Amino acid sequence: MPNQYDPRLTPARDDLAADFLRSTVNAANYVKGATKCVAAASAPLHTSPDASSQRATELLMGEAFVVYEEKDGWAWGQALMDDYVGYVPSATLGVTDDPVSHKVAVLRTFVYAEPDLKSQMLEPLSLGSMVTAGNIHDSFTQIQNGGWIFTDHLKTVSDLEGDYLTTAIRFIGVPYLWGGRTSLGLDCSGLVQLALQAAGVGAPRDTDMQELALGREVDPNPASMERGDLVFFPGHVGIIVDQGTLLHANAWDMMVSPHPLRFVVAEIAKKHEQPITSVRRLTK
Repeated sequence: MPNQYDPRLTPARDDLAADFLRSTVNAANYVKGATKCVAAASAPLHTSPDASSQRATELLMGEAFVVYEEKDGWAWGQALMDDYVGYVPSATLGVTDDPVSHKVAVLRTFVYAEPDLKSQMLEPLSLGSMVTAGNIHDSFTQIQNGGWIFTDHLKTVSDLEGDYLTTAIRFIGVPYLWGGRTSLGLDCSGLVQLALQAAGVGAPRDTDMQELALGREVDPNPASMERGDLVFFPGHVGIIVDQGTLLHANAWDMMVSPHPLRFVVAEIAKKHEQPITSVRRLTK
């Protein structure tokens, strides 16, 4: 009998699988894997070991990735944050004994070569990126790669945002990017995942997963929707800002923007008989 599993969430191929799947998945070989972390500003996760293949998602600095195979410059494995499986460029990963201690708390910040705003900018980091904080000099904090970040742009990893919608609103104007999860570009489910993550709410990566896992289903009547409700459409998701307004990363503006809910429903109804598939509420 052929294996039946979601390849997005199961580290298994015909030739290789994670050791913990030994009793449930048939594979030629099984390995335990080695945990690494993203050492670059971000790391694209592809569906194949090929830079031209589809970007399925994106990992942020400091996020852990269990590697089951490294070959030809690619690491195949699973992200610990949301269990997504795919191929990441090996050069973006590293190993460290120091646990992450802080995260970027602003939409975007820069890593500088020195604790000086006039020094060379090494790389940008997006909201949610995690670092190991070290020395403090004036208003800058040194991180694991030796660079420096403006201290007020960091919070401890245990600090949570009180309102995920407020976090999502901060992304207005960020360009749409399929598979993106940074302030340089992200997609609809990436926006929802990042906003919830900042509030301490774990969320799957893709729209269909989120619709099954998040909150409780409520009346899909627009008149009954509340601030913060997640509205799901075929292959799409957005967040209710107020009655009648949806915030989402969308292909109409190719960026994160608010739209009248009636506009979104009307446009999607041109292709789908049931434009709203469900509405999920995270609050009690």
